[in-house]
Amino acid sequence: MFKALKEKLKSWFKFAKKIEEAEPEKEAKEEKLAKPIKKEEKASGKKKKIEAEKKEYAEPSIKSEEDKTTTIQEPETEPEAKKPAGFFAKLKEKFSFKITPEYFNEIFENLELILLENNASVKAIDAIKAELEKTLLNKEIKKNELEKEIRQALKQAIENLFIQPFDLIKKIKQAEKPFIILFAGINGSGKTTTIAKIAYLLQKNKLSCVLAAADTFRAASIEQLSLHAEKLQVPIIKHEYGSDPASVGFDAVKYAQAHNIDVVLIDTAGRMHTKTNLIHEMEKIVRVTKPNLKIFIGEAITGNDATEQARIFNEAINIDAIILAKQDVDEKGGTAISVSKITGKPILYLGVGQKMDDLIPFDKEKLIEQLGL
Repeated sequence: MFKALKEKLKSWFKFAKKIEEAEPEKEAKEEKLAKPIKKEEKASGKKKKIEAEKKEYAEPSIKSEEDKTTTIQEPETEPEAKKPAGFFAKLKEKFSFKITPEYFNEIFENLELILLENNASVKAIDAIKAELEKTLLNKEIKKNELEKEIRQALKQAIENLFIQPFDLIKKIKQAEKPFIILFAGINGSGKTTTIAKIAYLLQKNKLSCVLAAADTFRAASIEQLSLHAEKLQVPIIKHEYGSDPASVGFDAVKYAQAHNIDVVLIDTAGRMHTKTNLIHEMEKIVRVTKPNLKIFIGEAITGNDATEQARIFNEAINIDAIILAKQDVDEKGGTAISVSKITGKPILYLGVGQKMDDLIPFDKEKLIEQLGL
């Protein structure tokens, strides 16, 4: 997980350090080039003095009384010499480094490319840049701590992109029955499997649930959810294909009320190629079922596509949280960095495999650690 991004971040830190190291080398080179010029000037002055002494010795002249009259010339005023820097000023120059706007822009250009290549959204990158500018720009940093300071600033900038997730189980237990959760996401994103994983998680926490097969559009979607219900031994409410999805959700809520069931899990369609119809359909399901939570399920490996899908669903139904499926095969990591920033909603869980217990709580500290920061 995040292997590609981690490796590229390592190369970025090397790049930043290389620029910093180039500064004293440049100064030393300029100083070295200046030294021969000073020697030549010194040699030329000495030669002129010797020639003048030879001339005076070879051609002595008798001076008249008038010639002997001395004239006092006013010495030419020399420009005031620059006051030498104090001890502590010199020490500071030797051991510290100032992050100028030029230096910052040069290293950030490289970082921006890395983040774009790893599916980070432009909005997320802009947020990271703004945070880094506040922390680093024009800051005096000890040269031996430059990389450490940049790492810490980048870590903090990425951490600030994430909304703190809430405890789903605790939230359900504190609410009235039935607690209704609507799941949204495009077809093929791992939505149905993730719903089954949530059902399994509820069972482990002594909470009962019923599944609602409200995706009446996609072929085999009802059968797929039915298989999960059978394995988990939980009830499922389903209608015929083409029937009204809102009515499926409504019947599932009524079933839960009648049977004292804790949670209703509603699966929905996700046909992005008919976005207008999808949005109207989702809005109707929300009006009819009045869910306590609306959770977007995205596929981590689709990168910016998942981020854009989350934005569309959020605008349509105002989602409350996010689950990222297939996180175990995401080598880039940009989706996790971007999706929370784009929607302003927390990531609750990450899907990391096909087994029922392959659903782990999202932990931003672990993510940052995996990035090598």
